[in-house]
Amino acid sequence: MLLILLTACDVKNTSSDDTLIGTNDTNDTAPVKVIEPPPYSGGTCPSLEQGWNSGFVTGEYEREFRLELPENPNGAPVIFLWHWLGGNADQIVEWAGFDGFPDSEGVILIAPETRGLQFEWDTFDGADTPDLLMFDDLLSCLSQQYGVDMNRIYASGMSAGGLWTVTLTNHRAQWLAASAPLSGGATSADWAPEEAIPMLLTWGGPTDLYGSFSFDDAQYDLIDQTDSAGQFTVKCEHDDGHILPPGGVDYVWEFFEAHPKDIDAEPWADALPDTLPEWCRY
Repeated sequence: MLLILLTACDVKNTSSDDTLIGTNDTNDTAPVKVIEPPPYSGGTCPSLEQGWNSGFVTGEYEREFRLELPENPNGAPVIFLWHWLGGNADQIVEWAGFDGFPDSEGVILIAPETRGLQFEWDTFDGADTPDLLMFDDLLSCLSQQYGVDMNRIYASGMSAGGLWTVTLTNHRAQWLAASAPLSGGATSADWAPEEAIPMLLTWGGPTDLYGSFSFDDAQYDLIDQTDSAGQFTVKCEHDDGHILPPGGVDYVWEFFEAHPKDIDAEPWADALPDTLPEWCRY
């Protein structure tokens, strides 16, 4: 597997498009937060179909992606999956082992293809980029067509895709419920997501390397940022280097399933589930 080298850049936040609806006058319940999807930049959304989709217009580009749907996609949660350098959408779905989730968990998987950049994604290019717009547009059209659960939108990716998942979290936390970068790490000196969403961080310890670049160091840089921000993170540090450990996608999904956006309190605040590997910690 090819990996990437990391550089830092400054980023800015985007503003949320959330709305609040009022309280019920007959009780003391808090206002309910209704999460509106972002608007589609291309006018009228095309139909998004099971399998391979091409020609999806977003900004000045036409993009390709793989879409895997459960038997009933209406109101389903969504996981965005981001592939590594030199990889592709099929690999992040199948190699990582996410491909069974639509049937077993009723979740929509969407795995975009890159534009073939040096680092695959717009990881180090700030808050106004084609890949961020693509995320917005895909989420918009998924919401229009399938009425997806806007409280359960998630992101994960490996290596270059893990780093991009971190950048996406920094700029699109208003729409993500949680994220799980796999062998990712810090991608900016400016960590300031609009919402402090929970994150599950998985990496391969000191041998998680590409050449002289250490994903281990990058991950601890990210941990410094998230801890300083008071953000809830689960740190799953295995010792197998730059790979996804066996069962990794299972505990990623367990983490996602426990963390919808409309959660009242952190369910793992007191203890991690026994089903997580022993190398996971706060």
